Amino acid sequence: MELLYPVESDIEKAVKILRRGGIVAFPTETVYGVGCDAFNEEAVERLYELKKRPKDKPLIVGVGKVEEIYEIAEVNEVAEKLIKNFFPGSLTLILKNKKIPSIVTANSDKVAVRMPSHEIPLKLTRKLDKPIVVPSANISGRPSPTKFEHVISDFGENLDAIIVGDCNIGIESTILDVTVTPPKLLRPGAVSTDLLRKLVDLEVGKDLFGQYEISVDLFVFTGKGAEEEIKKFLKRRKNAVVIARKNIYEGNVIEVGETLESYAMNLFDALRKAENMGADVILVEGIEEKGIGEAIMHRLYRSARNVIRV
Repeated sequence: MELLYPVESDIEKAVKILRRGGIVAFPTETVYGVGCDAFNEEAVERLYELKKRPKDKPLIVGVGKVEEIYEIAEVNEVAEKLIKNFFPGSLTLILKNKKIPSIVTANSDKVAVRMPSHEIPLKLTRKLDKPIVVPSANISGRPSPTKFEHVISDFGENLDAIIVGDCNIGIESTILDVTVTPPKLLRPGAVSTDLLRKLVDLEVGKDLFGQYEISVDLFVFTGKGAEEEIKKFLKRRKNAVVIARKNIYEGNVIEVGETLESYAMNLFDALRKAENMGADVILVEGIEEKGIGEAIMHRLYRSARNVIRV
């Protein structure tokens, strides 16, 4: 596996790897992604195997130009409005598929499409002159990676290359199905539901995403009494790690920051760190479900053994 950097010569190396059917991990504005040529079915098959991802779970396709969306999918009026306002960016749209291979779409007639705003995946797709698949660069079920070290932790030497770089949001893209009326929110993410509702009416669909596989029991505390309840819990359970906005607790505490943005950016790293600290339990201080806080809490609910509302 090659460790590459965001310089032109290394971007060219990564494109050559993709062109010959290789698999490359790279930062996006949301989390680290792992990609291959979306039209190379052998490469896509290998990516599924490396991620240990069930074949009935489709992959997101990343494009480097808006025009490519029209080539691979049917774009309706609602989609056009959203593309105009959020592409490039952290919104994934479910559209009717035109030409993406069925292995990518899990044999569906729909395809998930996004155009990242991060320069590295944009350069990769533009230089390859093809769409690439862009799922998160983790083993399926694990917390998404926001650092290249997380990718190495999950995959070891099994990828062909990793491009070192920064993610600046820390929560995956929002997924919206615009093939139905009204559009259906399948996953809250970096683009808030409130922001989307300013442009389109939408309904919240069934959560199709399973639990994160956290190796330590995790308790999420929400509500005005969360801080006090965590302190009481710590008196009963000494071998604990607390993930909190600021360090006001005794023992092992991982601070994620007081703003929604810093919480989102640090959450997945904090979960991975907490797992490795040898504690019996992880206690997480929740936040208000507004803006990106909705997506943060969605990820915590997927990680939790218990949710304590106080």
